[in-house]
Amino acid sequence: MSDTPSTTVDVSDSKNDRRLKRPSRDYGYLGEDGEGFHHHVDEATNTIYVTTSHAERFYPENANTQWFRISGNVDHVEDLEQYDDRGLTEWIAYVDSVRGWHDRPFEISSVLTDAFSQRGGRQ
Repeated sequence: MSDTPSTTVDVSDSKNDRRLKRPSRDYGYLGEDGEGFHHHVDEATNTIYVTTSHAERFYPENANTQWFRISGNVDHVEDLEQYDDRGLTEWIAYVDSVRGWHDRPFEISSVLTDAFSQRGGRQ
C-alpha cells in the first residue's frame, strides 16, 4: 500500500501496548529519567508519553519527511492540554523533582543564553 501513515495515535486495547506515529515536526524527545523511562512529547496534541523504549525513526512510503514511532510499554500518559497552568517546562521540572533526569532534556533557553554571552564576549 502506498498510503502515508496517519498522524493519529494508534492505541490497542491494552494500556501497556500503545503506538504513536508522528512526523518529525510533531515529535520531541525529552530525555531519560532517573528510573530509566523515556519521555516523548507529541507536540500536535501536547501529550507526554513515558515509555520503556526510545523512538524508532522511519520513512513511510512516498514520504519525504522522517517519522518517529513509539511502541511497547507505556508507564504514563499526560495530556498537558487539560491544565491551564502547566506545560512542558512544568513537566520537566516535575520529573526532575520526582525521578530526576539521567539524560537531561535539551533546554534551548540556556543554550541561547550561552551562545549570546559567548558572542558578546568576543566583540
